[in-house]
Amino acid sequence: MVNGRNQLRMKRHGFQGLLALTIVLLTAFLAAPHAWADESAPITHWNVDVNLSRDGVAHVNAELEMDFSTTRGRGPVFVLPTRQPGGEDGQFYRYEISGINVSSPTAPTQIQTTTDKEGNIQVRVGDTYQYLHEKHTYRISYTVTGLIAPNHPESHLDEFNWNVIGNWRGRINHFRVSVTGPEAVSKAACWTGSNYKQSCTSSNSEKTATYSLSSISPGTPVQVVAGFPAGTFPEAKQNVEYRRTLSNAFSLTPLTGAATLVTTAGAAFAIVKIRNRYARDEAYLGVAPGLSPRAGQGEQIGLLPDNLNVAVQFHPPKNATPGELGTLMDASADFIDVSASIIDLAVRGYLVITAQEDGDHLLTRTEKDQTQLAEYEKRLLSKLFQSGDEVTLKELGDEKYDGLDSEIRELLYQRVAELGWFRENPKSMRWSGITAGFFISAVGCLFTLVLGYGLGWGLVCLPLVAIGIAVLMMSGKFGKRTAKGSMALVQARGFELYLSTAEADKLRFEEGVDIFSRYLPYAMIFGVARRWMELFSQLEQTHRFEADTSWYQGVNLQTSNSAFYTRFYNFCYNFSDSMYTAHEAARASSYSSSSFSSSSYTSSGTSGGSGFSGGGGFSGGGFSGGSW
Repeated sequence: MVNGRNQLRMKRHGFQGLLALTIVLLTAFLAAPHAWADESAPITHWNVDVNLSRDGVAHVNAELEMDFSTTRGRGPVFVLPTRQPGGEDGQFYRYEISGINVSSPTAPTQIQTTTDKEGNIQVRVGDTYQYLHEKHTYRISYTVTGLIAPNHPESHLDEFNWNVIGNWRGRINHFRVSVTGPEAVSKAACWTGSNYKQSCTSSNSEKTATYSLSSISPGTPVQVVAGFPAGTFPEAKQNVEYRRTLSNAFSLTPLTGAATLVTTAGAAFAIVKIRNRYARDEAYLGVAPGLSPRAGQGEQIGLLPDNLNVAVQFHPPKNATPGELGTLMDASADFIDVSASIIDLAVRGYLVITAQEDGDHLLTRTEKDQTQLAEYEKRLLSKLFQSGDEVTLKELGDEKYDGLDSEIRELLYQRVAELGWFRENPKSMRWSGITAGFFISAVGCLFTLVLGYGLGWGLVCLPLVAIGIAVLMMSGKFGKRTAKGSMALVQARGFELYLSTAEADKLRFEEGVDIFSRYLPYAMIFGVARRWMELFSQLEQTHRFEADTSWYQGVNLQTSNSAFYTRFYNFCYNFSDSMYTAHEAARASSYSSSSFSSSSYTSSGTSGGSGFSGGGGFSGGGFSGGSW
């Protein structure tokens, strides 16, 4: 029983707490100020008197009666726009509004004024905690500068052009406007409707123009225009500002079009020159591709043709190692170039590779003299055997071998430059191209923004951006080969064609030369190592060839003819994988060490033309709003 009672008490207390919370939230919601009511209280009459001084300032005095008997509210809320689009793209009229004052004989007139980022002024009148239930009269006064267009080019009058009502949320009855100036009114007009094409009642007598409408539907704008003799307002001026948009920043005019054609032609010429200077290889002229001029013939150097027919070569370029050729072929030293260099050193007797029973491989350094080796080859052997004369394939993934791959690749870049195959280090040239491309693109974008949004000349600088993009796209070929390098490249392409198309019955054997081992590192850099191994496996099976296994041991060819090729192919694959793992470990270590709206308020007029033709004119500074 006690437990039941306690449960009942807890339920009751919980209900009471929930009820109290609901009341608090509801009270807070009802008391919270809202900028706009869902339905605005209607206006029974609205009279506006405008007095224009000779300096062009409009002194506005408005009286309106708002009926809260049918629509609850606290008071009026209205917005005075200070900015309006003009007749041209990116053109705006600015109005200065000051001296805002609101009074009422019967209603609270506390004023809360806010300004949005566009400068539009919202005025909220009334007491946040007091709702009104009857009719109340409000008197609103302020001054506006900028509503007069002196000596308008179409009407040749000093035009007072005012959008009295921009977007009022409630219904307005008995609307009247009077405009009084220092001189007699020459012409008057009144426009309403969504497109300002519907005329409303207007008249002028002496210095005053009068406009009226019996009723105005919610959201319907009203524009009044009064024309005075030119020179009536000698100090008046329109405050016109220009803002660049995406369209007018890249405006196409006869001038910008002509300038853009010139810069486009210049950009095209520059791109061709840059490509020929940095991305097209040189070649010996007057001789067949792949050959050099004979002694005494003289060297005439031009550009290597883009479409080049390559003849089959049965040998690699003289004295060119696989690593050097791999770097020459694509102007890039990569993993396979380093792997092929190690295989080449083994074939040439500088180390021995032994297959282990567990699937690993042991690399053993020999005593062969290294004085004839290139610097990158010496350094490669030194890095491989830094801990002794033996190293396993698995051990190459240890941290102490970090940087082996990257260091050798850098030396390969230096080597091909030393051989005279490239004008400069191809890696340095490639990075120079990337840097230059980004720089030119950035400069082009900067000039495009400056000239586009400053003068509307954005189109003129776009070709400069195109140059930067073109340089970026060409940067991968910014390893310009010399004529000597192009000769070696053509020979290498011919040799690649031989290795990738040779058939077992048509191989050209050299007496006393194990062409399988000799050409295998080259097949690796050409991407045809698997085919090369399968080709000689067929020859082994038919007893037409026997490989020299002095550099790759651990497999008995007498037992299995194909074992050598199968195991060796697996070694090549695993070796390249180990080199990649070591490279990624080095990168990871490097990273860790471095640790790295006001539009609804604005008048609807968008035309800079005369207000007497309708369409909104340049009118502005009027009311938008409702009740709250």
